[in-house]
Amino acid sequence: MVQEQLSALDIKPSQMAVSVRALDGGNLSLQWQSAKHVSPASTEKIMTTLAALELLGPHYQWYTDFGYEGSIENGVLKGTLHVRGGGDPQYTIEDLWKDVGYLRARGIVRIEGDVVVDRTLFSVTPKEGDFDHQATRPYNKEADAALLNYQSVSLKLEPNQEAGVALVTATPALVGLAYPREVKLTRHKSCYQWRQKLQADVSDPLTPAFDGGFPRGCETKIFSYLVPDANQYWQAALAPIFAQHQIVWTGVVRDGPYTEQVQPLLRSYSDDLATIVRLTNKFSNNVFARHLFLTTGLESAARVMPATYELARETVSDWMINTVGVPSEDFFIENGSGLSRKSFVTARAMTQVLAYGWQSPRMPDWIASFPISGTDGTMMKRSVAPGSAYLKTGLISGVKSVAGIIQAQSGHRYAIFAVVQGSKATYSDEPIDHLIEWVYRRG
Repeated sequence: MVQEQLSALDIKPSQMAVSVRALDGGNLSLQWQSAKHVSPASTEKIMTTLAALELLGPHYQWYTDFGYEGSIENGVLKGTLHVRGGGDPQYTIEDLWKDVGYLRARGIVRIEGDVVVDRTLFSVTPKEGDFDHQATRPYNKEADAALLNYQSVSLKLEPNQEAGVALVTATPALVGLAYPREVKLTRHKSCYQWRQKLQADVSDPLTPAFDGGFPRGCETKIFSYLVPDANQYWQAALAPIFAQHQIVWTGVVRDGPYTEQVQPLLRSYSDDLATIVRLTNKFSNNVFARHLFLTTGLESAARVMPATYELARETVSDWMINTVGVPSEDFFIENGSGLSRKSFVTARAMTQVLAYGWQSPRMPDWIASFPISGTDGTMMKRSVAPGSAYLKTGLISGVKSVAGIIQAQSGHRYAIFAVVQGSKATYSDEPIDHLIEWVYRRG
């Protein structure tokens, strides 16, 4: 049946690689081109997240520091407010609002100076935006040790059929953000390629415009995009929050070091790593994966700064080879997210990682982070083996993959990795879904 589906899509069997491995004594086994180098796409995240859980621990937390240089007298900070990014991938507007509230509770009512942000914990080159020529899409955001609210704006489009428009609302509230409050509905009954139909212009991220329209057949959608300048984003976000807390500030946000001369005010902690891992895998979050990858390298080197992808690759590769038992020639991890044309794995390597992870003390947190078929995450709409398959999906142009654990109807559990490559690989889920169903029913 799998070959029939491949043929129907004009895909050759040589464009697919598969490994199915029994985890608890089951009789099913399948190896098809399992030694061939293939792209993992986002299934790369299963390696990144398991390495992070094992090497950092599920309770690891990131931080964001606030401090100052100068003096605080009678509620006036005369000098510089410093922010030091500690790599938190999920520091949100709500977190910033809470932390500024703490500064207000400390009695600060006026800041006569700039806000200086230190993001030197990570050293990366902003190049991922060129991956698919979608540099404004949030999933292409490069890692940033002082990342705020994913550095993105979200425009919610709610169709009003009677008025013939979609109402537009924006989050977060940014100073200077001016956006159209409505966009016309088009006659399209299909929601296919709704983003393209909007013909959005975000070249000036604080004044987005829509030159097209929103398909009438769409339900409510979220149009999100990046603000490329990190300091511009911090400034636009900080200004209204200071105002809400009745703190007067007329300075600017700029880069700078958090030195020993900075007097500490506050350290704000992130959610624990197990929570971030769950969000990373359930929703295939590339930014979170990059932060996990970089942090794993950083901590393994006893926080010898800065964190780099080279250091992370060395750390995770050493763990893969010496702990998991995967030969070095069977994988290469570029940035931990799978959004890469350089990363490669073999199918046998991926099921080795799954088999190892199944026995790991961190297995409960790791497996619980995988999307569940027909239930949640990126597997919500795929009803194959519903509720019985915990599968991380992968999708980039020309690659579709899946990796995870299936509990067959027999009760036996199997590790599975499958990938289809080629120009037509992403046209259908059917070949991989038939394989999943075969393991589920025959295993």
